[in-house]
Amino acid sequence: MMISEELTRTLNEALASLGIEADPAELVPEHPAELAHGDFASNAAMKLAHKQGGNPRELAETLVAALEKSKPAFVERIEIAGPGFINFFLARGFFAKSLDDIVAHGDQFGSNETLEGKRVMVEYTDPNPFKEFHAGHVMANSIGEAIARLYEWQGARVARANYQGDVGPHVAKAIWGMRQLVHKMPADDAPLYDKVRFLGDAYVTGSAAYEEGSAKGEIDNINTAIYERSDEALNELYTWGRTVSLNHFEEIYKKLGTRFDYYFFESQVF
Repeated sequence: MMISEELTRTLNEALASLGIEADPAELVPEHPAELAHGDFASNAAMKLAHKQGGNPRELAETLVAALEKSKPAFVERIEIAGPGFINFFLARGFFAKSLDDIVAHGDQFGSNETLEGKRVMVEYTDPNPFKEFHAGHVMANSIGEAIARLYEWQGARVARANYQGDVGPHVAKAIWGMRQLVHKMPADDAPLYDKVRFLGDAYVTGSAAYEEGSAKGEIDNINTAIYERSDEALNELYTWGRTVSLNHFEEIYKKLGTRFDYYFFESQVF
């Protein structure tokens, strides 16, 4: 049972008993900002009084009197606040029953078939290889994963997508830095963490050199060569760095409890 829908129906019936016609869309109650104002609140009386040129408070009093005659069992009391807000306070027994329902449904509580047959793609996280996976990516992942799960919980078939920039100036800066720090490059059997740390240091090195201008032209040339795949030595460094980054990202996804069905890369789109 949707509480807001039931309250809307009750409001509509109460208005009808008073001979007042209203658009149901104007009657939908909302959660008030303050709990002291009830669990749901409606400004229907103020809207309708404004249209009719009447007094909102007086209409609210008349409407509440009509509501009291047919209020649902889950409503404990109805009060008027301010110029004519109608506040609904739900019964404690309703919350107790709701908890029983949650326990009874277990892990499937809240699941439904509202979006059965729909297909939805959610694209999120989008970290760039050769750069650090930072807090902003964690935030994007958390939001995207929540959205994906909400769609799934309503019966939709969800495809999780991840778009990643694996070419561009940031890649060229990192590869230039890798060349400068090649004497520190980890061995093939080194832990992934050491390789990721090296890649981060390389990007910082290349980015600093680019900003100060000492290696701008060289890094721009590397950028062009990476797009064209025209230099075998650069291609080897590129493949190594890209693989390290993507493997590292997968470690993080595992910890975050997320997965992806599709990986889109800027190199492929280009």
